[in-house]
Amino acid sequence: MKTANDMPLFEARRFMGLAHPVLEAQLIYTALELNLFEHLTMPKTAAEVAAEKGCHQRNMLLLLNALVSVKYLIKENNKFYNQPDTDYYLNPKSEMYIGDHILYWRDMTDLSNLSELVKKGPKEKVFSDNNGSDFFDFRAMGQGARNSMYTGRVQNFISLVKKLFSPDDSLRVLDLGGGSGILSVEIARSFKNATVTVFDQPFVTVLTRQVIEENGVSQQVQTQDGNFVTDDFGRDYDLIIASGIIDFVGDLPVMSQRLYAALKDTGFLYVSTHGINEDFTAPAPFILGWLSSHLNGLDILKPDPVIRQALSDTGFKQADINGSHTGYVLKKI
Repeated sequence: MKTANDMPLFEARRFMGLAHPVLEAQLIYTALELNLFEHLTMPKTAAEVAAEKGCHQRNMLLLLNALVSVKYLIKENNKFYNQPDTDYYLNPKSEMYIGDHILYWRDMTDLSNLSELVKKGPKEKVFSDNNGSDFFDFRAMGQGARNSMYTGRVQNFISLVKKLFSPDDSLRVLDLGGGSGILSVEIARSFKNATVTVFDQPFVTVLTRQVIEENGVSQQVQTQDGNFVTDDFGRDYDLIIASGIIDFVGDLPVMSQRLYAALKDTGFLYVSTHGINEDFTAPAPFILGWLSSHLNGLDILKPDPVIRQALSDTGFKQADINGSHTGYVLKKI
């Protein structure tokens, strides 16, 4: 029997605080939808913000106070303005704005109907089609990734490639399923004699070409429309980038052989996966992030050990450079 004289066996904070991150996320989603952070680069009262946005004054004050409490805004003399990192990432006028990325993944990972999905299962059509192309809006994904990739992913990728090649090397590079083309843009910036092909579906390469033009690298980077699972993507590459696409390749041994054949004998393959273990229980951010799509019937997530084994069986070997647990470089044996 529990009494005031005995402490509980386990700390309860983990369970008692479950609602807090959900509430904090809802605050940010709402602020992004209302485009508040663009209006708070300079100090303003709640009344001023409410008038600008056509909102209820008292409830705007409550929302702004809540955003101060979780340190997204600063409040001084009853005026509100962005924290420096908030202005950097959540103000649409910033070159590092990632609000569209946040809202995209809010929608893609939505579990509001979790109980119903667990009880009734997915729609049969989604489960039987099971290729991901209808579930994911890859163009919107690429749009949202244009800035979010610069929060560390692009920098880590380029640091690896610079260990493989010299700045003046003439390189032929394939960015398979390259989406926005940001990795290809950075290859062009770092290697002036590189030519890069971004291979992706036609509705995605519309965005890719826009990014290429905006960054002034159209002389080095081109796009090729197609489905990399079924279409030929060329030969004799010095580097193939397979970043975040292995889950969508279908038959993994077949794709491994195609990648191997498309590289020069001295070529390298850059692979970035989700680092999923064989029990599908870690890492938590990706298990949770993919949960909605899996509950809706998709079954395309591949464990990293399985991916590595398939590539090894084909003839790839780990290159002698340091990478991350999810991004690594392979070479032909």
